[in-house]
Amino acid sequence: MSQSTNLALPYLAASQSQKHVTVNESLRFLDALVQIAVKSATLSAPPGAPADGQRWIIGPAPTDLWAGRATQIAAWQDGAWVFYAPKDGWLAWNEATLSSLIFSAGSWISLIGALLAVGVADTAFTLTDDADPTKKANFELSGITTGTTRTFSLPNTTSELAILAGTQTFTGNKTFSGTLTTSGTVTMSGAAASIGTSAVTATYGLGIGATTTGLTKTVNLGTGGAAGSTTVVNIGSATAGAGGTTVVNTPTVTFANAVTQVGMPQANLTAQLLGLGGATADATNRLSANTPNVLLNNAGASIDVTVNKNAAANDASFSFKTGFSARALFGTLGSDDFTLKVSPDGSVFFDALIADRATGRVRFPVGVALAGLGADPGSPADGWLWHNSATGQLKARVGGLTRIIDAGNIPFNAPLTGDFVATTMGSGSATGTLAGAADRVDLFPFIPRGDLNIDRLSVNVTAAVAAALGKIVVYAVDEAGRPMTLLLETATLDFSVVAAPAATVSLTLRKGVTYWFGIRHSSTATLSAWPANATPDLTANSISVQPRKLLRRTVTFATGAPSSWTYVSTEVTAAAAAIATAIWLRST
Repeated sequence: MSQSTNLALPYLAASQSQKHVTVNESLRFLDALVQIAVKSATLSAPPGAPADGQRWIIGPAPTDLWAGRATQIAAWQDGAWVFYAPKDGWLAWNEATLSSLIFSAGSWISLIGALLAVGVADTAFTLTDDADPTKKANFELSGITTGTTRTFSLPNTTSELAILAGTQTFTGNKTFSGTLTTSGTVTMSGAAASIGTSAVTATYGLGIGATTTGLTKTVNLGTGGAAGSTTVVNIGSATAGAGGTTVVNTPTVTFANAVTQVGMPQANLTAQLLGLGGATADATNRLSANTPNVLLNNAGASIDVTVNKNAAANDASFSFKTGFSARALFGTLGSDDFTLKVSPDGSVFFDALIADRATGRVRFPVGVALAGLGADPGSPADGWLWHNSATGQLKARVGGLTRIIDAGNIPFNAPLTGDFVATTMGSGSATGTLAGAADRVDLFPFIPRGDLNIDRLSVNVTAAVAAALGKIVVYAVDEAGRPMTLLLETATLDFSVVAAPAATVSLTLRKGVTYWFGIRHSSTATLSAWPANATPDLTANSISVQPRKLLRRTVTFATGAPSSWTYVSTEVTAAAAAIATAIWLRST
């Protein structure tokens, strides 16, 4: 045999040389295993800088140089790791926990735990803290059946433990799990006390005894708060916004004191019948409130009230009643159109206003009666309609101008699709001609007698000039009817050949609204022009017998037309020959 049976110490062989090597190896074994004291029993990786002779019990999942040596004793000796496999019954002192360990059945366990598993024969025993004999733990064993193992975890010296009989007092932090049955009075004080910490299905009872009829059972939660203090009672999850469901079963709830605030952030409250302010809810009025005012407030942000119905044919409405007899209804009544109904008696209703859900258009089934105004509004916006009782006129604001609506506003017959419309006031004379000039813009006014949708603008070149080009422009007007904002400028037209070039556009003109049409020239090509009596005369600041037909300005042809014209009276052309260039509009 070359080594000992229990510690595997090497033996000296007969006539062995270098005997001190074998002896020193045996001494190293003994130094490591006799009176074992380890630094800890939980490490699974070698420490960074071990001191010579320090020992560890290797943890359950060793790595690196400790790999595959779980539960073994690792000793740092002579600059290297030496491992010793324990055997049942070996004892070691754990310096990290100041407790003794014993190796049994392949693992290190607490020596105290191993001793308690042995069992106690008496029916009761008491453990006393030797530092403070007043601290005792009493254990009743009469209910433990033969062969049953019980484990008791004792408190540290700063805690108290007592049997639950009579009056019990708990201070500090206490956690109770499972079933806790007490008799007498239980008082808990301290920063926190937890009862029922199970994370699985569990039932905890508080005040669940069957109270005899006529007697009162009181369960106090969070009582005793002083004035100015805050008491928080959590029922269900204490985490804001947490999921889950809290079910409260109770027949009647009475608040002995006035409740001034019920904070229910993100609450989803379902009530079968709810009466507030002394009101009584019933099967018809399931939510009833006696109050002169209702406030729905969300300070600093938007707020929404939703009235949801099950189907389009149902009603989702607000009802206004006198003596519980309806006088006005508004909402989506019998359809998804928004409707306002009124009634003189609560039985017959009239549709006063309907907003079509598909188009958004509003109609008044019984017409609209406009109250008379003593004068026109000071600053009416486009689309306003009113009745001036002083003049007896019905007026409207269109295109920035106030217009009188009377029998004279008869629309003209609109041209057929594809027909051209002339930009004239009407004349029996033949067209003339007007020669252009390089970089010149000629503008003249046009007032359509009906709404027109235009897809082409065209002119007629009567005398072409090589490389000559042109463009057509259209301006909207200001309140005085003068050109202001550029509506469009066409693509370049070819004035180098005798023809009728046309530009593709998309333009809508409104009846009775003034527009200014114009021609831009790059050269001196000649175009057809309306007779002098076919366009309105213009005057500039003073009366003149000289007909004036155009506004003229020089603008470099290569640059875009001015986006805003800004009327200048000196640009009104005084020459009798300054007739308007003929422009045709094709309707769609």
